[in-house]
Amino acid sequence: MRLSDLVEGIAELIRHSAGEGVTIHTDLKAQGWTLCDVNQMENVILNLAINARDAMPGGGTLTIQTRDVALKTPPPDVAEFVPGDYIALVVSDTGEGMREAVRQRALDPFFTTKPQGKGTGLGLSMTFGYVRQSNGYLVIESAPGKGTKVTILMPRHSEDRA
Repeated sequence: MRLSDLVEGIAELIRHSAGEGVTIHTDLKAQGWTLCDVNQMENVILNLAINARDAMPGGGTLTIQTRDVALKTPPPDVAEFVPGDYIALVVSDTGEGMREAVRQRALDPFFTTKPQGKGTGLGLSMTFGYVRQSNGYLVIESAPGKGTKVTILMPRHSEDRA
């Protein structure tokens, strides 16, 4: 599966999920293939879009990018990294951002900053679990007032294997 094709295929669903106050930009440059469960990856993208929407209650910009990358050194906060070729899916927003203590716990199951009844705290932990199960990596960059950027790195596979 090409992640660029997947994002294009669910563009209308992303728009609907993000809501009217959110402007969506895409920059889909990845040409490579990755092995992934299409339904799981759609859920990952939609979860990240909904989290971005919630972080921008007054509206803002959601940007979804894909690109082919070759990494020799691990991204920040990534343990047990395997150098190689990856497809990067980057979802960023112009929202409120997170304090460092919140960013460090964002992947913990049941951790949420949303009001009671508005979130389970499972979206990012399930996303992380799926990405790791697929031999990928997930990096969250965020700071208060600066928005959030989530980068998912999925192993690149040759077209005939995908």
